Amino acid sequence: MENFLCGGVSAACAICIVNPIDVVKSRLQMQGEMGAGQRAYNGVFSGLMHIGQKEGLKGLYRGLVPAIWFQMVGNSARFGVYNVGKQWMGVEKGSKNNSSVNFLLGLTAGAVAGMIACPFFVLKTQLQVQTTVQENVVGHQHQHSGMLDAMKTIAREEGIRGFFRGLDAFVPRCIALVAFQMTSYDLAKTQMIERGADDSPITHMTASAFAAACACIAMQPFDLIGARMMNQPFSKDGNPLYKGPVDCLTKLVRTEGPFALYKGGLANYMRMGPQYILTFMFFEQFIKLTKRGETE
Repeated sequence: MENFLCGGVSAACAICIVNPIDVVKSRLQMQGEMGAGQRAYNGVFSGLMHIGQKEGLKGLYRGLVPAIWFQMVGNSARFGVYNVGKQWMGVEKGSKNNSSVNFLLGLTAGAVAGMIACPFFVLKTQLQVQTTVQENVVGHQHQHSGMLDAMKTIAREEGIRGFFRGLDAFVPRCIALVAFQMTSYDLAKTQMIERGADDSPITHMTASAFAAACACIAMQPFDLIGARMMNQPFSKDGNPLYKGPVDCLTKLVRTEGPFALYKGGLANYMRMGPQYILTFMFFEQFIKLTKRGETE
């Protein structure tokens, strides 16, 4: 149980710090959609400055509530399923690190996390992209007043399926993310400790940075396609902009080029790097605290 709880709380703490970069990432992914619209942001740092100047702190923290819920639900599932699975498979026994078993457990944990956390990612994406400042507009603007209003609007316009739009791209995103993130973190951490490093925050930080890079490269195209599908306008005539991941991929590459699949990639790493460093460090410390409490 502590793996589920510590994983969710750790990630929620981390997103409260890096949410501004996540907002920039979401908007960079929508910029130039289908070859149309203005170029409002030139990069991560200019995006942070531009949003901060024009929209203030409120703009940088758009979508924070569903982002916290997404991190709580998704990371509780992936940390819980992954670590409980490791214990069940006996991976923790001895000092050897079994990367193949870890990778398979990561695939499972990612699939579970993606299916149950998808509604919160939909809400987060739509709220982060929208803005009242015209020169900052990119992608479709949903104009929700908040998380509850977004939930009501989605339920009214599309029903329950509206909360799972883009699921067929989002689950592969989560599978790639968790499989590469968790496996590479365990691999890097184990290798450093076997070579004499202490099981310390510095080791956790280094392994987290390596894991974030592996995860970002693996999941970025799925992340972009999923975000585009989640933020597309509500379809009143049964003819959505994107009919599925393959249709989205085809239209994106045709109108924006193949490199567009990595739009927002740097922002994603700049968000994921600090977030995973903080998440894994919080997780390791929370686990130590729970184990210390059990022995006292």
